[in-house]
Amino acid sequence: MDGGPIPMHIDHITHNISSANIEAARRFYGKSLGLSEIPAVLDPTGKRLIWFQLGQGQLHLSIGDTADKSTSRHFAVAIPNFDLLVGRLQEDGARTEDWESGKLWRVRPDGVRSTFCYDPDGNRIELLDR
Repeated sequence: MDGGPIPMHIDHITHNISSANIEAARRFYGKSLGLSEIPAVLDPTGKRLIWFQLGQGQLHLSIGDTADKSTSRHFAVAIPNFDLLVGRLQEDGARTEDWESGKLWRVRPDGVRSTFCYDPDGNRIELLDR
């Protein structure tokens, strides 16, 4: 091997959710974010895992008694229709971060609009206008 870069991509991201919020999580990720639920091949019963297609990768929701404590940990997704999705989240009552003057988004130093939203268990997701 020459030590050069090895091509790779993200296969999946896992978030922990509480068993109390299973249906709320399905609505949030499926309806609000518009992701398609796919079979969780490692758990055909659906009692421990819920999977969604996320672009070329997947989002795996791991069901437990409680979710992780809220942190700055998050994943970010590029959205082709940022305004539509942010509007949908607002209509669905999803928790988002407020920026200056009540805006639902900010402009990062690199010129990209972004915002953060939270699933029903407080998992943080960054949305980027790309």
